[in-house]
Amino acid sequence: MNEAVARGDQRSRDRERLPMIDPPRRIGLAFALIQIFVAGLASPGLACACCTNQGQRNVATVTLDSGKRQEVESLRFASKATLFTGEGDVEGIEGIAAPAGTYTLTAKWLEDRLMLSFRDAAGRTGTLSLARPRTVSVFEVDPRDRPDKGLGPTLYKEWKLSAPAAGSGVFQPGVAPRQILTLILQGGGNSCTSSSDFTHWTLVMQGPKANYTLFGDLVTVK
Repeated sequence: MNEAVARGDQRSRDRERLPMIDPPRRIGLAFALIQIFVAGLASPGLACACCTNQGQRNVATVTLDSGKRQEVESLRFASKATLFTGEGDVEGIEGIAAPAGTYTLTAKWLEDRLMLSFRDAAGRTGTLSLARPRTVSVFEVDPRDRPDKGLGPTLYKEWKLSAPAAGSGVFQPGVAPRQILTLILQGGGNSCTSSSDFTHWTLVMQGPKANYTLFGDLVTVK
């Protein structure tokens, strides 16, 4: 009996010697731990792979690998294409028989070639086709005019695919040796590019016989 009482007294004395943390101090300690955790997440070593940084710039010509090819081939073109004329008139455009200001457009991939089919209001038709190149020119930069929503600024993006020009119908007059057709995909996003980043397209014909530009929208699926 005496031994039990002695052990109880000893436990009481031990509890008296233990430091007690009052509720306000507990709250402060918890808040400090949360701050340390958040700071760790924000450190460069733990930054997310798709985040961007102010002043970021990526300009390169890279292999059109299977991942990039899949993104390009999944793009959907809106049904309207516009011929760029600037301050001039459509009659001044060389390389197109009876050029028109706008066209109805359909686009599809046939094996390794993108076929773009155009029809004007008068029913005149023509095609321009772009063979799938081995490389793609990448231009992804921070324009420094877009807000940072917590994961870095939104990059402006262009992917360019170029190949010798091929065409038919109203575009046949501009198809010749040394004519290059370039498809430019335009949009914006983070460091992980996907087809949904691209919202517009531009198609540029360049060479000694024809120089003109068509442009339009992409149907984006977020």
